[in-house]
Order: sequence, then C-alpha cells, then structure tokens
Amino acid sequence: MEEQDFPALYRSADKLSLDSQKHFFRILKIHLVVLVTAAVLSAINITDKWVYVFQLLALIAALGCSVYLWGVRPDRYWYAGRAVAESVKTITWRYVSRAEPFQTEDVIAKNDFKQSLRMIFEQNQDVCSKLTNYANQEQFTVVMQEMRTSSLDNRKGNYCEKRIKDQRDWYAKKAAFNKKKANLFFWGLIIANFFGVVLAILKMTEINPIYLPVDVIITLAASLLSWMQAKRFTELSASYALTAHEIGFIHEQLDRINTEDEFSKFVGDAENAFSREHTQWAARRDV
Repeated sequence: MEEQDFPALYRSADKLSLDSQKHFFRILKIHLVVLVTAAVLSAINITDKWVYVFQLLALIAALGCSVYLWGVRPDRYWYAGRAVAESVKTITWRYVSRAEPFQTEDVIAKNDFKQSLRMIFEQNQDVCSKLTNYANQEQFTVVMQEMRTSSLDNRKGNYCEKRIKDQRDWYAKKAAFNKKKANLFFWGLIIANFFGVVLAILKMTEINPIYLPVDVIITLAASLLSWMQAKRFTELSASYALTAHEIGFIHEQLDRINTEDEFSKFVGDAENAFSREHTQWAARRDV
C-alpha cells in the first residue's frame, strides 16, 4: 500500500505532524541563530548606535521565539498528529490483512473498522480540529478493499514488503542518520568548547580581552548543545537500531505462517510491537 491508499484521516494527520515538526525546528533554529548573532554584535569593537540597534533587534527576536515556542508549542501537533496517524495506520494494516480484531466477515469487519476510526477521531478532538487536508476524501479506499479480499499469499507478500520491510528499512536508515549527526554535532561542540578554553586562557595574558570573543564561543556551544538535545540524535540512533533488529526478528517468523489464524495472530503481534515503539517515542518526547 502507498500513502494515498490509506484513510484520509491518516494522510491528514501525517501531513499535520510533518508540517508541525518542520515549523518547530524552523523556529528553534531562528532562535539559536539570532542569539549567536546578538553575541557576535556584542563582541564587535564598533561604537556605532546601529550595532546596538541590530543587537537589540536580535535579542527581541530571540525573546519572541522563546515566547512563541512556550506559548504556541508547535511541537504539540507534531507529537499528537503522529500519534493519530500511527494509530490509524496500524488498524488499517490489521483490517486489510484480515487480522485481529478484523478477522470476521467483511461486513462486520468494515463496521468495526469504522467504529475504530471514529474512536480515534473522538479521542483526539483537539488535533483532529486542525486536520484540514484531505477532509473531503474517503476513509475507505479501493486498494484497501482489494487487498483485504486477496488471497492469503498476496496479503502475506504485501504485509512483508509494504509494512515489515518498509518499517525495518526506515528505522535502519534513521538509526544510521542520527548516529552520523550525533558524531558531527558532538565534535562541533568539542571544538567550540576547546576554542572557548583557549580564548579564556588568552584573556589572562597581555592580549586585550575586547578582541577575544569568548562570549560568542560560549553562546555557540550552548546553541549546539540545545540543538542536540532537541534532536536527540544519540538517543534516537540507539532506539531506532534496536527497533530495526526487533523487526528483523519479526520478519523471520513470517515463513512459518500457513493459515489465516496464524497470519492474523502474526499481524497482531507485529502491530503491537510497532505500537510499543511509537508509545515509547511519544514518552521520550514528554507528550
């Protein structure tokens, strides 16, 4: 299944989450950049009122970003939107795979699926009120019904390729990406701190301290650390690597599945494992 084959509620929640994530990090990046800019302007040895004006504007911008991040909390819809999207996604895979609790006859299963969708919607009224995209599109797609009515072998193949392998590849790729970023920013922080120590030592010598931008280096190091904490590169790298291996173990069990009941239980166990990771991710984000 492709993204457009999922219910409209999933696609709308997924877009809200992605847009909110980008918006949050955009504001955070602006906040850190203007703080470093203000520190640079304070270190410039120019007694011109325009330097002071630009520094004031930079500090006002930083204050505005802080108030905005605290008051509006754009990250809230990033987390909440992702929770809704993943909840819809997991019940959709259960439905199209004829897995528990949708292993009953099609009419009953479709009604149960509708009720599950409505429950997710009603339990997340706040975030769902922001879901303006795809609001006029269907919650049941043709591909969903075609996959559900296909043979056991076809459903096994689709679930293996489009769910298990897709998830394992995503987590493995993200684990490697976050590890690379963690190392990059760690060395950036070490270098900034090293220069800070060198400049602090030089201030103790005969060199005029006004030409030693210690404050700039300190602000830069603090900004790098704040970005690392917001992104949680190291933590996510370890978590995603573990999840990728766990999905690999799940994948190996698929070859032993031969009946509808076995496949139903297998999909249920797999989706429970995916849901646990999403719950842990939300908990780490302090939702």
